[in-house]
This record gives sequence, structure tokens and C-alpha cells, in this order.
Amino acid sequence: MTTFLSGISIVCFVASYAVALGCEASRLVFRSGVRGMVMVGFAAAGLVAHTLFLGWRAVSESTVPLSSPFDWYLLAAWLLAAGYLWLALTNPRTPVGLFLLPVVLALVGAAVLASREPFLQSPAAQVWARIHGSFNLAFSVSVALGAVAGMMWLIQAGRLTRKQPPLKGFRMPSLERLALVTHRTLGVAAWTAVAGFVSGIVLNAVKLPESVPWTDPVVMRMGMVVAWLVVADGVTLATRRRPGGDRIAAWLSVASLMVLAGSITWGLIAPTRHGVPAAAIQAGMPEVSP
Repeated sequence: MTTFLSGISIVCFVASYAVALGCEASRLVFRSGVRGMVMVGFAAAGLVAHTLFLGWRAVSESTVPLSSPFDWYLLAAWLLAAGYLWLALTNPRTPVGLFLLPVVLALVGAAVLASREPFLQSPAAQVWARIHGSFNLAFSVSVALGAVAGMMWLIQAGRLTRKQPPLKGFRMPSLERLALVTHRTLGVAAWTAVAGFVSGIVLNAVKLPESVPWTDPVVMRMGMVVAWLVVADGVTLATRRRPGGDRIAAWLSVASLMVLAGSITWGLIAPTRHGVPAAAIQAGMPEVSP
């Protein structure tokens, strides 16, 4: 069993998710009675392999389990993949995978490029790192889910405006339901992002003297994302009861995903002290990307 678990690689679940995405996309081309079972089967297999991979890392690492940027991205991808599988089982005619699985694959790609170095391991830092990471995970997943609902709202509204018939094999949720999801996820994303940023400030304080400077790219990009989400949520609240308010919320949800994607890309290529082990900092080692 140990040999089996250690042999599971990222390729295993990425390939499964990719096949499931291909099955979702094939709905646009032809109808099939067995496609749903194949799609769910590959998604489930990918989620099982993904779970075993994370579990193996949690028990085999000598540091605090799942405490690196690499693991954080994989955890976010795991949550979205689990959400996709649940939606595929409960709403088999809703093409949510066309929107959600590319985000899952993108997060796995970000994990491959991210650092595997664990964060600081002092007792106080461990507690606040878990709080900080949990809030960041929550707002990132909320942004992704809100963007999916926003894209579906825009597609559905556009088809209704043009009086086009429904696509064969697809059943979009109602505009009211999609609008509710976009509004709620924007609110959750905004305030969990604020909580994540504040907890990051506390974490930075308890790590002294190895604290991250305010000019660090990670701090700057996270501050920009938090500011964007707070403003976006404020705009949606102000326009919710007005004509076109749901459309504004949908576009802001999609834009929020683009802002988050830009932030992640910036974090992968910019040098930073965020997440650099204390010993490395004290030894004067060069900065690394998160």
C-alpha cells in the first residue's frame, strides 16, 4: 500500500480531470447515453487520486502537513473538483464542468510551478498560518464559484435576450438562482479575503524578526485583490435592486476571477520572502517565488 500511495502522481488526477472536461465539451457536438457515467467516473477517479496524493503528502512530510504554496494550490483545486463532482451528480444536465474544470486544472498547474518549501514552523506561526491559509482558501474558492455562476448567468441571459432555444443536453439554472450565487459568493469572497489579509498581518507580526516587508510582491498583490473584492461587493450591494444589477454582479464575478488569476501569476514569477524558511532568511539565501 505504501508503494502504491507513493506512486500516485499529479499526472494521474490531471489526466482524469482532463478526460472529464473532454466529456463535458463533447456535449456540444453529439449526444450519448453513456457519456454521463464516463464523465462522472473519470471525475471520481481523479478526485480519489487527488485525495490520496494529498493524504500521502500530509503523512510523509516531516514538517507541518500541507503547509507549502504547492499544497495550498492543490487544496483549492481539490475543493473545486469535489464541488464539480457533487454538481455533476445532482445536476447532470448542467454544464458546470465546462467552466469549473479549467479552473481546477489551472490551479494544479499553478501548484506545479509553486514552491514546495513549507512556511515558518514556530508554534505561534503555525496557528496563525492555518487561520490565514483557511481564509485565503475560502475566498479563492468563492471567487471561482462566483465566476462560474457569473459566466453561466451571462450566457443564459444572452440566449434569452436573443430568444434562442436551449442547447440540447444542457439545462442552465434559472437566472434568479445564478444571480443569488454571484451575489453571495462575492460577499463571502470579499470578507474572507479581508479576514485573510488581517490574519496575515498578525502572522507577519508573530514571525518577527523574519517578517515580510510591506513592499513584498505577495503583500502588494494580496492587498490589491482584497481592495478589488471589497469594492466589487460594495458595487453589487449598491446596484442589486436596480435594473441591470444582476448583470453587473455577473461581470464583476468574472472580473474577480481574472484579478485573482493575475495575482497568482504575479506571485509565481515575482521574487518574495513570503513562505521562505526562517533559516534561509537568516542565512541570507536569495528570495524565491511562492
